[in-house]
Amino acid sequence: MPRARIETLPVADWIAFDRAHPAPTFFARPAWALALARAFPHLQPAALHVTLPGERRVLLPACTHRGFAGTQHVSGFPLGAYTVALRDDGTVATAADASDAVAAIARAYDSVELNCWPFATFDVAAERAHFVEAAVLDLAGGVDAALVHMDGRFRRTAGQAERRGVRCSMETGPQAIEAYYGLLAESAARWGLAAPSISRALLDAVAEYGGDDVEFWFARRGADCAAGGVMLYGAQEAFFWTAAMRTEFAALRPSNALNLALINRSVERGAIWFNMGASEGLPGVAHFKKQLGTYAVPYRVLWTSTGVYRAARKLRAVLGK
Repeated sequence: MPRARIETLPVADWIAFDRAHPAPTFFARPAWALALARAFPHLQPAALHVTLPGERRVLLPACTHRGFAGTQHVSGFPLGAYTVALRDDGTVATAADASDAVAAIARAYDSVELNCWPFATFDVAAERAHFVEAAVLDLAGGVDAALVHMDGRFRRTAGQAERRGVRCSMETGPQAIEAYYGLLAESAARWGLAAPSISRALLDAVAEYGGDDVEFWFARRGADCAAGGVMLYGAQEAFFWTAAMRTEFAALRPSNALNLALINRSVERGAIWFNMGASEGLPGVAHFKKQLGTYAVPYRVLWTSTGVYRAARKLRAVLGK
């Protein structure tokens, strides 16, 4: 039986492919992989082009890295971000072709860890697998249809925020990155953390490589910044990647107003889905998203490894490295 062929597209070819066929989610675009590689030098962008028996071709965006004892690993993608299997014309591959491609990659690499895009998840034999839920709004019918299940109090407090002088807008340039990272640093300090979970290096790299598909938004009252967030756009999905708020402005509900502004902006950009990501272990965040009217879309997280990798892990444990 013919075996699958796996090639890694040169980065320039991946960029050209994405320019012609932008991936539906920002996370499966080369900008995200390049930003990760800038912030985490051990990672390498890797658009894995798999030719399956029958000349079925699948492109799986990911990152690769070398581990202990020369083991080779695939991640699609670190930090809980998604990947999605694509055809040569940029459309989403069938679940069957995606599963076959991932199975071939799993045979070729020592470990594979994937977070499937919620709107194109697939099944494949895995050593470990579970489902996580993303909080999503369907934007296909426009803003009013998307917000039909919004809690009435959420809408009222968003309006009150505007009447109390809160204004939401997109800001650009280094000063926008600096202002948003300042919000993140303040939030981290409140939680007793030494630094935000999103590094300044990653924030800078995402802004640089993502270009116009990365937007920094702020809710301000006068000159004061009350809240902010970063949006990442794919061809179909608007992803609310990160958000922060100053607690002294909490009573104004700036985040409510900001979310409504972002939903309007996402519809304006032609997004089909507004994805607020997962909220595992964060009940307060999950409640906020539910008030906005989101519904849960499960997606598959899987991990598989070879016997070589498992042996290398045991050896590393013995050696204490």
